[in-house]
Amino acid sequence: MDPKFTIIDEITREYRKFNTVGTQLNVRLLPPTAGDERDPVSHFIASVTNLCEHALQNYDESDMVGVSIRNEVNTRDKAIGISFRCKDQLSADVILNV
Repeated sequence: MDPKFTIIDEITREYRKFNTVGTQLNVRLLPPTAGDERDPVSHFIASVTNLCEHALQNYDESDMVGVSIRNEVNTRDKAIGISFRCKDQLSADVILNV
């Protein structure tokens, strides 16, 4: 399956106070390809699912993850955030429900 997003930037930081390392991915969801007959909502759901599978593939179930979504075009919009939780508690469904 072709990725439905592009990774713009990946940053890894060490948080000495918490004795941990964090990784931040900045991504852009891609528009539907020519001939894709799905409606925009179905395309968005498939894109978020694809992104979750990619971003979480190399982490243990007990690793903590969080998500922040923001509008790059209209910076006045507030970011949507999903607080840190164990990897096994985060899925595309959780993101879509927020």
